[in-house]
Amino acid sequence: MLRVEGLVPVTGVAAFLLLFGVLGGPGDPSPQARWVGLGALIAPALMAYAHRGAAAWGGVLAAVVWTSLAGSPPAALVGWAYALICIAITRRDRSPLTAPVPLRPPPAPKGLPHVAVPAEVAGYSLLTLAMAVFVAVLIEKAGVPWLAAVIAVFGLGCALTARAVTHRAQLRKLFGTAQPMYTVRVVEQPGYVHILMPEPGGVLAREFAFDVAEDAPPDDDEPHTLPGTLYGDPRPGGWCTVEVAGRVHVPVGPVGAVIEVAYDAVQGLPREVEDDEEQLVDPEALLPADRVDAFEPREHRIAPPRAWGATIAIGLGGSLGAGELAQLAGLPAAALGAVAAVAAAAAYEFGWRTQLRPRLRWHAGGVAAVGFRGPDRQPWATDSAVVHDDAGTVLLTAGESVLTVPVPPPWPSPESQRSADQLVAALREARNQSFAIRPLPPPPVVEVPRRPVPLYGAWLLSVVLTVLILR
Repeated sequence: MLRVEGLVPVTGVAAFLLLFGVLGGPGDPSPQARWVGLGALIAPALMAYAHRGAAAWGGVLAAVVWTSLAGSPPAALVGWAYALICIAITRRDRSPLTAPVPLRPPPAPKGLPHVAVPAEVAGYSLLTLAMAVFVAVLIEKAGVPWLAAVIAVFGLGCALTARAVTHRAQLRKLFGTAQPMYTVRVVEQPGYVHILMPEPGGVLAREFAFDVAEDAPPDDDEPHTLPGTLYGDPRPGGWCTVEVAGRVHVPVGPVGAVIEVAYDAVQGLPREVEDDEEQLVDPEALLPADRVDAFEPREHRIAPPRAWGATIAIGLGGSLGAGELAQLAGLPAAALGAVAAVAAAAAYEFGWRTQLRPRLRWHAGGVAAVGFRGPDRQPWATDSAVVHDDAGTVLLTAGESVLTVPVPPPWPSPESQRSADQLVAALREARNQSFAIRPLPPPPVVEVPRRPVPLYGAWLLSVVLTVLILR
């Protein structure tokens, strides 16, 4: 869900809530209409993870279906907005503009492997299953609600089949047309190759890997990099081949994740960074409040306005989604309220454990945290480390634990909480102080807070709103 494909299911959920909630569902009164419409919304959300192009076509089909089912122009517009999101993510498959490089066809291999077999088998299996269930619905051996599953499964089967066809076409194109050439360093290992592609200046390099059809040549030494020539599009999802000492490695899958690493041009390897250097404190990120006495406990938690906003959104969204499904299944009002109450309780509990309750306390003696599962106290150790991933999370290694601390952007003001850089600097400062002070006190005490009364009020209000909206 965190990848760009997640935009499609998120948009699908929003479209579902709008179409079946605010806009009253399909205008067609037939019992099949609502299940066909639901299946048309689910299918692109599943297809996006298998093949983005197929998901775009699925989104357009969903828009066409809802144009015919819509009881009002806004309902049709919601369907087409869903289709536009599906189409927009296909632009991520385009290669970014890069500096001009030489073009040349790769050396021809002895033969091309039959790639994407699992996707092909899964695709045909799902298509067969969907058709079998569809026939069961036609002969009234299965209920009308199965139409939603038929459409969703059929769409996923089409996407997996399209994935297999696309991969084979891209492999043939890789060896059949002129490709960009790059000078790289290669680690040959059984079943895949590891690539380091130095960037201009030789300070940084792009690092990635892809699976290949051949095993690595026998070598008793530790893996090491060799000079090679890369052909193809070095980006996630692109197809590449590499030639090393006259050996052409034929890919059986696209390039995986591409990361940027420091590069040692002399050794032809990623430049290693000593732990002490890696854990340096950024003085500009260190707040005055974190320059206090080494044993003064400090605390981090998500800014309360942001945490409450996220928790209410999770709780109300869970209640509305479950209520919509209950209404779609034809449950009476009392059952709808019960379903909404249970779903809202689970959603608010999740929001409480991920947004409101998490907190971290620390000083030179160690750290104490309350996370999703409960409290944890750990002293600093020589191998302790603090880093953040640029995505709102700080990873803290202390004692025998690895703690994941949520640090979203401060809201509504920068003063409402520490940023990720500021929290990393504060924790590293306390870690460094622990090495110079003896004896050290135990880690600070942290209490697990109780659920506040407004949380129960928000739950009750969400259930009431759900019943009033969907009645």
